[in-house]
Amino acid sequence: MRSPSSVAFFLAVLLVGATSLRAQVAGQVVDSVTGSPIAGALVTLQATHTRTEAASDGSFLLTTVSGTGLVVVGAKKGYYNAGVTVGSTPASGVVIALDPVTIWNDPNYGFLGPFVCGGCHPGQEADWLNSPMAKAGNNSWVYDIYDGTGSSGGQGGFVYTRDSVHATANPASECAACHQPEPWIAQPHSPLEPIGSISAAALHGISCETCHKMADIDETKPNFPGIWPAVVTINRPAVPHQVQYGRLGDATYTLPGLMRPSYQPQFEGATCAGCHQDKNDPDGNGNFEEANGIISEPTWLEWLASPYSDETSPNYASCVDCHMPPSGASTVSPLSGLQRPLDTIRSHRIEGTSPAFLENAVDMSLSVQPGTTDIQVTVDVANTMTGHHVPTGVTVRNMILLVEAWRVQDGQRLTKTGGQVIHALGGVGAPEQGYYAGLPGKLYAKHNHNAAGNGPTFFTDATGILWDNRIPALTTDTTSYTFSPPPGGGDIAVRARLIYRRSFRFLTDAKGWTTTGHGDPLEDIAAPYFGHLMEEEVWTNSTTGPVEIFGTGCGGLVATSSGSPSLGLHSFEVQLAGALAATPAVLLFGNSRTQWGSLSLPHDLGFLGAPNCQLLVSPDMSWIHTTDFQGNATQAFAVPIIPAFAGVTFHAQWITPHGGNSIGWAFSNGLSITAQP
Repeated sequence: MRSPSSVAFFLAVLLVGATSLRAQVAGQVVDSVTGSPIAGALVTLQATHTRTEAASDGSFLLTTVSGTGLVVVGAKKGYYNAGVTVGSTPASGVVIALDPVTIWNDPNYGFLGPFVCGGCHPGQEADWLNSPMAKAGNNSWVYDIYDGTGSSGGQGGFVYTRDSVHATANPASECAACHQPEPWIAQPHSPLEPIGSISAAALHGISCETCHKMADIDETKPNFPGIWPAVVTINRPAVPHQVQYGRLGDATYTLPGLMRPSYQPQFEGATCAGCHQDKNDPDGNGNFEEANGIISEPTWLEWLASPYSDETSPNYASCVDCHMPPSGASTVSPLSGLQRPLDTIRSHRIEGTSPAFLENAVDMSLSVQPGTTDIQVTVDVANTMTGHHVPTGVTVRNMILLVEAWRVQDGQRLTKTGGQVIHALGGVGAPEQGYYAGLPGKLYAKHNHNAAGNGPTFFTDATGILWDNRIPALTTDTTSYTFSPPPGGGDIAVRARLIYRRSFRFLTDAKGWTTTGHGDPLEDIAAPYFGHLMEEEVWTNSTTGPVEIFGTGCGGLVATSSGSPSLGLHSFEVQLAGALAATPAVLLFGNSRTQWGSLSLPHDLGFLGAPNCQLLVSPDMSWIHTTDFQGNATQAFAVPIIPAFAGVTFHAQWITPHGGNSIGWAFSNGLSITAQP
């Protein structure tokens, strides 16, 4: 005889099993034309993560689904998505018939303008309009390299149509395959359109339909550039047909002439390889996969070689995961009421070298061991947050590690006695203008050469790689340096900065570039970093740092500071607290804290009826502010990038109206500020 507990357990199992049977949908996915089963088709409860894959006979079983009016969608590459409404669960014998997608190449097909797509997808269009993809068609740097017409200085340096060894045999080159794909697709191997008469199609850059018409990309030929006809299959449908490829796999919305969805799993990343992986063709025979080719865009193969490409790895992340993160939207269109999981709708901003990405690409650490005879410095740069090398992209991208050491008290730079220096590609000239060659540090780049052994050269003319020291994914580069201690002793500071540049400095100068190819201000030529600051670490054995607080205030005024008074930085501030609200505040700034004319400092103001108040600094300069409603005020400073300023000390003190003494003013403590390199 069974015990009551055994019976209860048996009944519970039966109930769970019955519930499970009620919470399922079973059926088969078939080809609508042949009736053949479609193995490997995705089957999804629409707008959820509930998904399965059809077996070899096309059969599927969706579990843990229950309810009425459920939409179950089938999808497979090469077919249009199709959905079936299930009245209630459990359901069996559900047949999802998928229509095959015909691959057309209708020369009369006109790509839909992005504004047309934006009619239903305004969020995605707004993202795209601010993306590098939208600006690719009239990139001034591309024109400057191709024919020298992109900017006023474009004829300087290398110009493909004038200087390339391939200019005669291949005057068009392949620039348009990535930068003006719509005209290129219509007329393969066409050149960039003249910059003064760029068509609307070319100005679309990498448009909505450039991507969403990719039926296939041959992943065995990753090094062919751009939308290469033999590698990338573009579907240009004949009227009245239409197709839009995507990666959701459960979209079913259809609008004649505009929208009919088809699942394309290569949108996870392989489609990106079209323009983010290529070689050159030194012998000009049209084969970009030959061993004699030199890789220019290396990003796709770098990712494939990393753990990030392994779907079984905890590090797995696709191109889309990083560069098209969730947008935060819950619907793909405001015209649709279908609510989706927030992680399924992606941003179309498609960032790569934006500040947010550059500042979250690597980790850097600085270790300093000061000794009596030398100061040992070690810098580790770890590529922990990118799925490819850093830097990546076209050959001119580079990264500079700049290591500096100085005495805190006077800014005197310490002499390097060991360790490597920055390569000449970091710029030969005055360091205060961003020419860092020969300084302690390292330049990270890929240095190619032409047939004569000279380089770097434009990738079309490259015949070899002299060196490539870029940092692969999940690896660390370590460099070491030694400096002499400061003569006479004193506190020391050591700083490591990692700086990203969009171009080698010699090319930037030759072209006279002051903006990026998209028209944004070019950080490569702008103080204080002359590039984009990716990482910065500072070590010091100083207990006070470059700002010393001295003297005492009266009337409750307190002067403090924030940031570092380093050459060129705009982040240093002198702050006031403790004043009356909405009252004038004067910042006195001077060269001395011991003398002002014939007056010795500090000067006690008690004889004027201001007990405990002192003038602490020579008022050689002053700034007038109004305090906020908390009685605070701030003066920001930018120390000019003048090497002689390093080590110069200035002194600051606030004064504000105050009713607590006879002279009607209160005085803060003082600050001595020593400018740092």
